[in-house]
Amino acid sequence: MPAVLVVLLAWGLTACSGPASAQTGDCVERSGDDSYVAVDCSAAQLRVLERQEDDAGDCTTVAGVTEGYVDYTGGYRLCLGPLDTDPATAVNVSEVGDCLAGADAGTGVTGSDVHQVDCSDPSAGAQVLSRSEDVLPIGFECDDVAGSTASYSWSLDETSTGDAPIAPLNITDILFCLGPPGVDPQASPDTAQVGDCLRETGDEIGYAKLDCSAPGATYRVVERVDTGFVPMEIACASAPDAVSGIQSQGGLSGYVLCLAPI
Repeated sequence: MPAVLVVLLAWGLTACSGPASAQTGDCVERSGDDSYVAVDCSAAQLRVLERQEDDAGDCTTVAGVTEGYVDYTGGYRLCLGPLDTDPATAVNVSEVGDCLAGADAGTGVTGSDVHQVDCSDPSAGAQVLSRSEDVLPIGFECDDVAGSTASYSWSLDETSTGDAPIAPLNITDILFCLGPPGVDPQASPDTAQVGDCLRETGDEIGYAKLDCSAPGATYRVVERVDTGFVPMEIACASAPDAVSGIQSQGGLSGYVLCLAPI
């Protein structure tokens, strides 16, 4: 009889330390490949940022979340993140106009710690121009976003137990289209039409749109061809007074601007 009592007590302790007992604010660590156990916060790296009593919930909206655990049998969801998570800097809740450190407007991600910062912060490497959710990436998602020069994909690392619904493969939870911080996307040559004027910027973008009477305006757009597959020499061959041009790298959403001096 005493031996039986010991076994039952041991089972009870194990059950209470499992993910089913974890509440918002509790600390956990990963157990195996697909579950978690509650641990003392002094020895933990993850905290339950939010417990959702609905297996159809959504952890991607929880600021600072990095991992998720869903129990489809128990009907709950745990949204997990580092103990030192600062919701104010969480990248997953970034909106249009926010700036990011650890990301670069020319290449996308340059570091592992991508987070929000004030756009005046010297570490700001990119500004969010658009945000899309549940995206199947094919490579052209940001081509039609004016001023976009790079993209950054964010997805939740999620595990589950029970009868999980079949989810589409390779879906990106959040896709950010990025541009240089502090640069008005409407000044991008992407938005230029015939009659608009441009100035040379000397940066990686090369040109910016501005009023034709403004100081620095040096070129006028005399022809715009909305395709990225026609060589600039052909697209501008019949353009009056064109002396140079801009060819975007946007593929299906690409364009050619034929330029004449003002």
